[in-house]
Amino acid sequence: MALQSKDEKSARDRVQAMRAQRDRFVAFAFAGSDLLLEIAPDGLLTFAIGMAEVLCGQPAESMPGHPIGDYVLEEDRYTLNEALQRIGGGGRFDSLQLTLTSRDGRHSHAALFSGICADPAHGLCHLSVRRLSGAALAAATLAPAPGRHMETGEFIDLVQERMKTAEPGRDDYALTLVDVEGAADMTAEETDHFFRSVEGYLRSYSLGGTSVGRLRDDKFGVLSDQALDREEMSRRISTLAHDIAPDAPPPQIHAAEIELDLDTLSPQDLTKALVYTINKFVAEGGDKVSITSLTEGYRAAMADTLSRVGHFRSVINSEQLHFAYQPIVHLGDWRLHHFEALARICQNGQTFLPSSFVTFAEDVGLVSELDMVVCRQGLATLRENRLIPPGSHIAVNLSGRSVSNGAFMAQLLELLETQRDLLPRLLFEVTESAEMRNLDQANWVVQKLRALGCRVCLDDFGAGAASFPYLRALEVDFVKIDGSYIMDAFDTHYGLPFLRAIAHLCRDMHIATIGEMVEDARTVKVLRSVGIGFAQGYFFSRPAEDASAFVMPDKPGAKTQIRA
Repeated sequence: MALQSKDEKSARDRVQAMRAQRDRFVAFAFAGSDLLLEIAPDGLLTFAIGMAEVLCGQPAESMPGHPIGDYVLEEDRYTLNEALQRIGGGGRFDSLQLTLTSRDGRHSHAALFSGICADPAHGLCHLSVRRLSGAALAAATLAPAPGRHMETGEFIDLVQERMKTAEPGRDDYALTLVDVEGAADMTAEETDHFFRSVEGYLRSYSLGGTSVGRLRDDKFGVLSDQALDREEMSRRISTLAHDIAPDAPPPQIHAAEIELDLDTLSPQDLTKALVYTINKFVAEGGDKVSITSLTEGYRAAMADTLSRVGHFRSVINSEQLHFAYQPIVHLGDWRLHHFEALARICQNGQTFLPSSFVTFAEDVGLVSELDMVVCRQGLATLRENRLIPPGSHIAVNLSGRSVSNGAFMAQLLELLETQRDLLPRLLFEVTESAEMRNLDQANWVVQKLRALGCRVCLDDFGAGAASFPYLRALEVDFVKIDGSYIMDAFDTHYGLPFLRAIAHLCRDMHIATIGEMVEDARTVKVLRSVGIGFAQGYFFSRPAEDASAFVMPDKPGAKTQIRA
């Protein structure tokens, strides 16, 4: 009997503690919130008070009886459902960022939701809603939209931004990478519903409800203020799968928890570690990732980088780097002007574009080594008239970073001095893939090259933010207009006037213009009509490893039709 009394007293104490917690929550909610809602286990509202008419477009007293989902943006319902599911048996969540909306969709407000299970016995939950404004609202508009695939770089930016605003002194933030396999037997509709539900579940645990990146269809990154319970996560995701597709096999969930090590890594090293770790996860899957901390990820990234540096140098210093030649044609007299020597990597009998190779070289400061090999090979091509018609001119690419590298340019100028007879046949295309910061120094380099007899072209004009400052600061011979502007001449109403304006600007500056991505006679006629003097593209020839037998195509007839 005494034991029963003790149990009864313990139960009463728990109920009183729960009521006290509820009362404190309600008092806090009224002090700092715009709207207070009570929700039954079936998701129907049982009570509402506050600024309902402003936020939801109807009086608070008319909201009971309607599902809470009617007042939350559709994309956010998965997250709110999971948050309510989590606290249904007792508990709370704080500062979940969702979008409150009216039932007719005419009103929409970003808001922070906090919730508590007010009555576990009956499953009643209270939601406190506070509308965002000012800087918080501006930040909310930049949060990733649910369901959208996110690039690795975007997610890394998200993690770093969240950590900048994290609560000082906290060292228990967790990064979890989640790989969900097993949706192959679901229908397309079931698959979409399932992965949206998984994302909603993960968002309900993430910082602010917005710190989740969907890196692939079945791979997610989650930043949370505490480590996720892997067993509970597996159970919940399996339950979601069964509820959505009862006949499909249960999914396999692989999760890797990564310690953030914020106190031991610099911001730059943190970025390197995140890039390496997340890329490895996306490429290999959660069951293959053995990294447990970003410090470990950083060490692995450095080892991987050193290995790739060795491979990079072995490729560019061997016979695996080749040229493919594509003609640039003078549109006025319809003759070959020069070839662009496009670098290609040949391995195991296959040829591929070196774009990722170049990006890696720029990231680790090796692009000047690549540029030097390309320049030497270009000069050898001119000396031997190898794989091009005798006496032809060629253009080679030169990274903006190499132009800004004093040691590289001194070495290049010394090399060019020994080949003066070839330089009138050599043209340098300065690429915008890396920004040149000291434009006065860059222009000094350009003029040195021109004084030696080389001509200089500003490549991919319009593709980068610095195009017009470059054009103003660098005295060049040619501007190659990015192919996207050529395509816009046919696809947008502003494309043709913009193309004409660039051509006229360059003509007034006594700079010749080259249009790229020219694939048909219609494009040739457009370029000629706006005053662009040179063209490059498949209409004349695809890049060829042997261009010695190049033959000009027939000049388009006057009857070629264009759509301006």
